[in-house]
Amino acid sequence: MHSILRFAFAYICSRRRQARVLSTIICTILVVTRPFSEHGGQSAFLALTVKELVFPVQDNLAQQVEITFLHLIGGLSGIAISALGKFLASLSSPGTAVSRFIPALFLITTCFLAGWGKSRLPRLTLASRIACFVAIWLLTWDIGTEQKRIRADCVKILWVISVAALTSLLSSMLLLRWSSTQFACDVAASFSKLHTCLSRNLHDATRHISKECPEVLQRLQKDLPKSTAALNFVYQQTSFELRVGRVDVKSLKPLIFIVEHLRRELSRKLIFPPPVSDTDSTKHKSLPALHAPALRLGNAILGAMQIVESVILACYDRPTSTCSQMGPFIDVKIRLSEAVCGAREELERMCNQLDMQQRSSNGRVGFPEEVIDTCSCMISLIQIAYEMRKAMHVAEDILVAYNNASLRMWYPRFSLAWLGVTPNTVPPDEDGTIIEEAAPDVTSPSVLEKMQGITEQTYDVSSTQKDYVKIVVKKPKMTGKPLSLQWWQSLVFLVWNNPRMMVARLTLDGTLRALHHSPHLHHAFKNAVGIAILGIPAFLPQDSSGHRWFMTSFGQWMLISYIWVLETNTGATWRVAYLRLSGTVAGALYAYVASLICRSNSYLLVIMITIADFPVSWIVTETTFTTLGTVASVTLPPILLTPYFQPGSRPTWIIATLRTGLISLGIVAALVTNTVFFPRHCRVVFLNNTCRMLGLSSQLYMTLSRDLFHHKQIPHARYRRQTYKIERDIQQVLYRMSALLKTMNDEFSLTPKPMQRYRQIYSVLRKLSDLLTALRKIREHIPRKETVTAVASYRREMVSCFCISLFSSEQVFRARQPLPQFLPSCRVAYYALERQVEERIRVSRHEGAEPLGLPMVYAFAEMRVLGEMVDTVEELLDVTRQLFGSLSWLCPSDSIDITTAWGMHGSVA
Repeated sequence: MHSILRFAFAYICSRRRQARVLSTIICTILVVTRPFSEHGGQSAFLALTVKELVFPVQDNLAQQVEITFLHLIGGLSGIAISALGKFLASLSSPGTAVSRFIPALFLITTCFLAGWGKSRLPRLTLASRIACFVAIWLLTWDIGTEQKRIRADCVKILWVISVAALTSLLSSMLLLRWSSTQFACDVAASFSKLHTCLSRNLHDATRHISKECPEVLQRLQKDLPKSTAALNFVYQQTSFELRVGRVDVKSLKPLIFIVEHLRRELSRKLIFPPPVSDTDSTKHKSLPALHAPALRLGNAILGAMQIVESVILACYDRPTSTCSQMGPFIDVKIRLSEAVCGAREELERMCNQLDMQQRSSNGRVGFPEEVIDTCSCMISLIQIAYEMRKAMHVAEDILVAYNNASLRMWYPRFSLAWLGVTPNTVPPDEDGTIIEEAAPDVTSPSVLEKMQGITEQTYDVSSTQKDYVKIVVKKPKMTGKPLSLQWWQSLVFLVWNNPRMMVARLTLDGTLRALHHSPHLHHAFKNAVGIAILGIPAFLPQDSSGHRWFMTSFGQWMLISYIWVLETNTGATWRVAYLRLSGTVAGALYAYVASLICRSNSYLLVIMITIADFPVSWIVTETTFTTLGTVASVTLPPILLTPYFQPGSRPTWIIATLRTGLISLGIVAALVTNTVFFPRHCRVVFLNNTCRMLGLSSQLYMTLSRDLFHHKQIPHARYRRQTYKIERDIQQVLYRMSALLKTMNDEFSLTPKPMQRYRQIYSVLRKLSDLLTALRKIREHIPRKETVTAVASYRREMVSCFCISLFSSEQVFRARQPLPQFLPSCRVAYYALERQVEERIRVSRHEGAEPLGLPMVYAFAEMRVLGEMVDTVEELLDVTRQLFGSLSWLCPSDSIDITTAWGMHGSVA
C-alpha cells in the first residue's frame, strides 16, 4: 500500500506525466466524438497513434514547440508529395501498370529522401518518419482514383496530424511551466556536481572521509562528462523557448565553457599538502604551511560555486520574486579574491625557500613526490579559482540584469535549427567560432600519394643525378604506329593531364568516393529497398490475391513498423526490435481484454485508453525502455477503436493477431536488412573512433610540443585556433564513443564482446584528453630557459616515445593486429627529463640567476601532469595488449591458443 501511495504521489508531482495523460484524454474524446471525427474518416483513430509516435509530450515547453513545428513540416511535406503522386497516377487509366508504378515510385523516393535526412540530420528523425507514415497511407490506398477522392484522403490525414499535434501542444501549454528553462537548471545541476567533487577532495584532505566516498567521487567524475557534453545540446533548445522571465538565456552561454574547464581540472584527484605538525621532520617544511591557504582557497571556491548556482536558479526558476543576493554575492567574491592572493603569496614564499635550499646545497637536491603533488594541487586550485572568477562575473551580470528588468514573454527565435540542423555535441571555441568536422576517408589516397601520381603522369623523374633529381616534362613517345594515331594519343594525353582537367578529375574522384562510402546513403538505400519489397502487394493488380490480402489485412502497419525499427546502426535496431515486439504483444493483449469490456461504448473507450496511459507514461518518462511503452500505447487504437469506427468488421482477436503478425514481419525485415545489407556494427564504429581519437591525441601533443619550442615565431591567435580545433575534434569523438557504448550490448553477435575492456579504453582516452588540456594551460607559464631550451634533447625524446606509443596503438586498433612486444619507454624518457629539469634549476640557482618564483611551481606541476600521462599511456598499451595480444619474439612459447584458454579457464579472457 505504501509503494502504491508513493507511486501515485510521484505521478501527481510530475508535470510531464500529467500533460501526457491530459493529451491522451483530449485526443481520445476528439476521436470518439462523431460529428468532429468524421473529418478523419474511418481511420480517425490514427490521431492517437501519431500523437504517441511523433508528437509525444516533452520535458519542457521549448522542446514541445520545436517538435510541433518540425514534425508538422514533415507531415505536410509527406501529404504534398503523396498528393502529387496520386494526381499523376490519376491521369492514366485506372488499373494500368502506369497508375500503379507512379505511386510506387513516389513512395520509394520519399522513403529514400527521408532515410537520408534521418541519418544526416538526427533532429529530423521523427519528421522524416511522419513523412513516410503519411506516404504509406496515401500512396498504398485507393490508387488511381479521381481528384475529388484524392483531396478527401489528404484532408483526412491532415485532420489526423493536426489533432495529434495540437492536443499535445495544448496540454504542454496548460501544465508545463512557462517560467522554467531546462538549460538553466542543467547548468545549476552541473555546478552542484562540481561542488560535490571539490568538497569530497577537501574532506579527503582533512581526513574526514568515509569509506564509500571514493565510490561517490568516482561516480560523479564519470557522470560529469555526460552532463557537460549535453549542455550545448540543451542550449540549442533555448532558441525555441517560449517562457515568462526577466533575463535572456543567452547570458548563460559563457558558463558552458567554464563548466567544461572546471570538469577537466577536477577530473584529476587533488592531493592537498599535509597539515602543519610539530613532529614533522620533512626537509620541505614550507609544504605544511600551504595546507591552510589551500583549504581557504578550496572553501572560497565552494562558496563561489554555491552562490553561482543559487543566482542561476533564482533568476531563471523563480522570475516573479525579487532576487536579493547581491550582498552575499559581493562577500563571496571578495573572499575568493583574498583566498587567491593568499595562495599565491604562500606559493611565492615556498618558491623562495626552495631557492634558498638549492643555493645553500653543494650537491644535487631532488624534489620529492610531495613537492610535485603539492604544486600540481595548488596550480589546479588557482586555475579553478580563475574560472570561478569568470563564472561570478557572468552571474553578476545576470543578477544586475534581473533586478533592472521587468517580467516579459520570451518568444522562440528562428534559426537554422528549425530546419533540423544537428547541433554540435561540444561547445564552440571561446571566440565563438564553430568548426565543422569532416571525417577522413581512410580508403582514399593521401595528399602526398595524389601529388606523386600527378608528378609521374606529368613529369619524367627517371633520370637522376648525383645531388638532385632532374625533372623534365614528359613527351609522348613516337612508336611505329601511324602518325595520325600518335598525334591523337598526344592530344588525348595533353587534355587528360591538363591542370583544369586534373582538378576536375580529383573533385569527381572525391565525390564518387564520398557517395560510395557515405553511411547516410547506405541508410537511405536500406530504407527505400525495404519499403519497396514489403510494399509489392500494394501495387499488384486489384484482382490479385496479394493485393486483396494487403488491403484487407492493412499491410501498411508492416511498412510502418519497418520504418520505425530500422535504425542507423545494427545494435540500436536490435534493441528497438525486441522492445517494439514486446510492447506490441503487451498492447495487443490489453486491447483485446479492453475491447471485451468496452464493446462500442465511447465513454468506456475513453476510460480504458486513459487507464492504459498511466503505466505507459511512467515507462516512457522514468525508465530506459521508452520504446516499449510507446509501442504498447500505439497498438491500442487500431485494435480497440476499429470496431467502433467500422461496425461489422472482423472479430477483435483476429484484428489483434493480424496487427501483431504484420508488425512482427516489419520488425524481422528491418533486422534482416540492417544485419545483412551495409551493417554498421557499433563495435566496428567504436574501434574506428578509437583510431581517430589516438591520432588526434598524438597530433595535439605534437602541436603543443612544437609550439613550446617555437612559440615566439607562431602568432598567438593561430596557436589558439589550432589547439582548440584539435581539442574540439577530440571531444566530438569521445561523445560518439560514449553513445556507441550504450548500444553495443544490443548487437547480435556469436562472439562475445569484451565490453569491460571497451569501457576501460574509453575511460583511458577521456583521461588522456583531460591531461592534454591541463598540459596546454600549464605550459603557458613554465620557465622556458631552464625547462625547455636547456633540456631540448630530452624533451624531443619524450615527444618521440609518447607519439610512437600512440601511433602504434592507433595502427593496432585499425588493423586488429598484435602490438609490438617492445616500444620506446615513455617512463624512462620521463625520468630522464625530470632529472634534467631539476638539475638545470639547481645549476641556474648556483649561477646566481634571479629566483624563478611561480614559474618554478608551474614547472613542477607540468612534471606531475607528464607523469600522469605516462601512467595513462602505459595503461592504454596494457589494454591494447589484452585486446589484440603482443607480437612477441623474446618468449614465443608464452603465446596460448584461444581454445586452450577456454579449456583452462572456462571462458574467453
